[in-house]
Amino acid sequence: MHFFSGGGGGFPFEDFFSQQGPQEPEEEVDNTRFYTLLGVDKSISCADVKKAFRQLAKTKHPDKGGDPKEFQEITHAAEILSDPEKRKVYDRYGEKGINQGMTGGDTEATSIFDLLSGRGGRRREQSGPQRGEDATHTLKASLEEIYNGAVKKIAINRDRVCQACNGEGGTNAKTCSGCKGRGMVNKLQMIGPNMYTQSVGACDDCNGTGKTYDAKNRCKECKGKRIFQERKVIEVTIDKGIPNHHKYSFMGESDEKPGVLPGDLIVIIEEKHHEIFKRKHADLILLKKITIKEALTGYKFKVAHLDGTEKIIESTPGDIIKPGDVRTVRDLGMPIMRTPFKFGNLFVTFEVEFPPPKSLNARQIEELKNLIPGESMEIDSAGAEKHMTIEFDKSHQTENNTKIHSDYKDEEEDDLNDPRFEGARRVNCSGVIF
Repeated sequence: MHFFSGGGGGFPFEDFFSQQGPQEPEEEVDNTRFYTLLGVDKSISCADVKKAFRQLAKTKHPDKGGDPKEFQEITHAAEILSDPEKRKVYDRYGEKGINQGMTGGDTEATSIFDLLSGRGGRRREQSGPQRGEDATHTLKASLEEIYNGAVKKIAINRDRVCQACNGEGGTNAKTCSGCKGRGMVNKLQMIGPNMYTQSVGACDDCNGTGKTYDAKNRCKECKGKRIFQERKVIEVTIDKGIPNHHKYSFMGESDEKPGVLPGDLIVIIEEKHHEIFKRKHADLILLKKITIKEALTGYKFKVAHLDGTEKIIESTPGDIIKPGDVRTVRDLGMPIMRTPFKFGNLFVTFEVEFPPPKSLNARQIEELKNLIPGESMEIDSAGAEKHMTIEFDKSHQTENNTKIHSDYKDEEEDDLNDPRFEGARRVNCSGVIF
């Protein structure tokens, strides 16, 4: 039986494998630029990459006068070099490997037979260490700190794998007799008289490792616990104008466990209450009380702003303010995050204070009548009885203690307690209570 026929004979792909013609030179891999951007050596650890980035951010951040494009490149370089898997890809294939989504593991050559049989192009499943849970911390910041930007420090206690024993706990390990090496045991817990509940939990003898060590073989640093608690100070750079409850992520700063990659520390910025301003997104709101004289003739007041300077706020000529009116002062709001030269607005809500009752004498009243626009209402009082109003008090309400009164509906009885009438009593210039 002949598989191939023809004058030449032989293996049909022989020329493919034996071709010795000129080959294209391999493209040189640039895997140093990211290290140069950060100003670090290739031997630096992933954790130290983050430290180097935070130091650079103090001078290279756009809010500090840095070039936005350069800072974006530095941020991208730090993201790659602080991630062990992405860093493997970059060290081997450079930026091209990162952009093409290559993996950091060894690649397997695909033969011509795999291609012909349809087995080519298969990817081996990547399996990596499990990742731990993220930790969260709430950091309170004043409105001034959010307006101007700030650097705040927080101290955290976190678990770290013991370096002295590489997380083993000691040497010459023995199988735990309490859990038979499983690390987990059944536990009984009393929940009442003669009542128990059963659960599965970590073995107390071996801390869930399934291994125990003699005292002489136990790690002196961690006492066989494989981890130790570390206190660390984290610097949080608060950007100008960040939203309330904004989150900053610090990679790998959560608890460590043997065989588990540490999660991230999530710092949540919580805005403190301010005595003068209320914030809404990038705008500020200010409540200002003015007298009726200022409402009619113009106002001018001084306010201590969040940038540490004093601002003079005044009315435009001829402006008249009614209770509840709002006026806008442009560009006196919060800076817009990552756009440091653009600001929101300040909204001033006015509350007008009227003079107290009987504080004006007859001459002042006549002067006001002549000065304030509008005609006084003339009423023909012939044949009509005159009645004077007095200031309202709840004791003036008639008690409903008769059969007829008890037939009134409750909502009619409570009309004078309606908050809407409170505003009418306070503002109504006619003095009529209805």
